[in-house]
Amino acid sequence: MEILQDSKLAKYLFEKYSSNPKNWNFLISTIPLRDGFFDATVSNVDEVWQLKIDSIYKPLPIILGTKVDLDATKIERRISRSSPTFGYRKLEPSVMMNILKKLAEDQQINANKELSINNYINSVLGSLETVSPVTGGNYAYGPFVFTDRNPVNSEYQKHVAEKLANRLRDNLRNRYSSYG
Repeated sequence: MEILQDSKLAKYLFEKYSSNPKNWNFLISTIPLRDGFFDATVSNVDEVWQLKIDSIYKPLPIILGTKVDLDATKIERRISRSSPTFGYRKLEPSVMMNILKKLAEDQQINANKELSINNYINSVLGSLETVSPVTGGNYAYGPFVFTDRNPVNSEYQKHVAEKLANRLRDNLRNRYSSYG
């Protein structure tokens, strides 16, 4: 099992995404497992990657991941059909202005319309095709689907999660000498 970390993992996944930006999903558990880390799954129709993240609360978390032998459709079933797939979406200035106008209008009408604002943004972003980003463009990327259910649910995934947690713990010990 090849385990990639941080920039190598990001580069690999970005290259895979850029070769085919359709039908990607990014699912993150908001509840850490007993190991104290967070689990995530990144998938497209061709492959599934299981990730272990040291924290979802800091800007540059330490992330490890490995490709796992799972059916991507099992991951897709856990994601709301109303949520757009993960990816980069090109944002033209007119689209950005329409979003800002809608937000301003809704704020003036009723401050309690957070759900309708979320639905509006999801519908706008969901209507845009996912693309491979190029330097100089304006893009939104996401959504990252946060769930309280852990994406690790099979014995195989639990075994992989344990290996990733051990490696992540070793990396943290090497980086921070006082780490448990």
